[in-house]
Amino acid sequence: MKSKAYIRVGILFLATLIIAFWGLNYLKGKDLLSSEKSFYSLYEKIGGLTKSSPVTINGFQVGQVREIELSKKKQGMIEVKYSISYKSIKIPKGSSARIYSLDLMGSKGIALDLTVDSVLCKPNDTLRGTIEGELLDQVNSQMLPLKLKVESLMSSMDSVLLGIQLVFNENNRNNLAESFSSINQTLNNLEAASKFLNEYVKNESFKVSSVLSRADTFSIGLLKQKEGLEVIIGNIRKISDTLNNVPLINTFTSLREVLGNVHQLTAKISAGEGTLGKLIISDSLYNAILATNGSLNRLVEDIRIHPSKYIRISLSDKSKSIYASNDAELARVMGGEGTSEYYICVLQSPTPLSPDNPLLQEQSAGEFLQVGSLYYYYTYHNSRIDPCLRKLDKIRKKNPSAGIFTWVGGKWKRLAI
Repeated sequence: MKSKAYIRVGILFLATLIIAFWGLNYLKGKDLLSSEKSFYSLYEKIGGLTKSSPVTINGFQVGQVREIELSKKKQGMIEVKYSISYKSIKIPKGSSARIYSLDLMGSKGIALDLTVDSVLCKPNDTLRGTIEGELLDQVNSQMLPLKLKVESLMSSMDSVLLGIQLVFNENNRNNLAESFSSINQTLNNLEAASKFLNEYVKNESFKVSSVLSRADTFSIGLLKQKEGLEVIIGNIRKISDTLNNVPLINTFTSLREVLGNVHQLTAKISAGEGTLGKLIISDSLYNAILATNGSLNRLVEDIRIHPSKYIRISLSDKSKSIYASNDAELARVMGGEGTSEYYICVLQSPTPLSPDNPLLQEQSAGEFLQVGSLYYYYTYHNSRIDPCLRKLDKIRKKNPSAGIFTWVGGKWKRLAI
């Protein structure tokens, strides 16, 4: 009985040792129950590659790294032994084992890059080892151009911000504030103008409607006068037909003859033939006109200086007319009243005018004479007739209705000049 117990304990201990050995290898990633094919690769550096690192084909794990040690065949190289657990996987000649990054933490693995070749590698063959750049290095290589661009952009931004700071200094900010205030005022003015235009359009819409109504009425009138217009157009057509039947050739022939006669006449006049030609060619008529003009100028000047020699002043009454040529004679015929006052009146009105009336301001008149029911405003007066006559001559150039009034026989009379 004791021997059986010992046998059982021995079997149990052996099984425990087998299970422990198998478990340890399994935890190391080595399956003792599966047949593995081992291969080798040499690398200058392996980064974070460790034992039990995965071996993959196209991202699918097919084995694990078993051993990593310095190569005895090539000094300075690292020899990595890895196994492939799948019997169905065949590795062609020329394939390579590439160390690549598994994650950002630096974990590494081996990826088998298979070629197309009919010759296959045998177990324990050495595959060409390659190293893929670390993920961080790849990120850095990709980010370096972006980093340079960002640095350049930041430099440009610094320049732009400096320019903005120079532009938006205190004075410019004040100017911008004033500009925005002006823009706001302009917008308010535009709004007011828009409101005014809106009101104006509303107010003028009635006039526009009236104009359109008149245009409509005019068009209706034209339609009503359609027959009359057709008659007028027919008459114009008849006139056109009549003009078409006129013998224009004969008319132009007669006109050509008339123009020829006129040309002959002008030629004779230019040659000095006939009375008209002599008048045009000779200077005698021109000299006579100049002499006459000189005599007329001397006569006008003498009349201006001595008007009493040529002008007779008439005091008209209902029963008689009295004529005088100077102040003394006028005083004598006025019944011994002596020298009178003469008033040059430029305006008359049935009622008195206010002092600020524009007519009085324009004529420089302020005082008036009342003759019957009328008021005569005068601008000049004198005790002698000669100055009044000269003054009246100037005033009548602008005001032809001006006249001279004087006191005769107890009432105002206008001199007939």
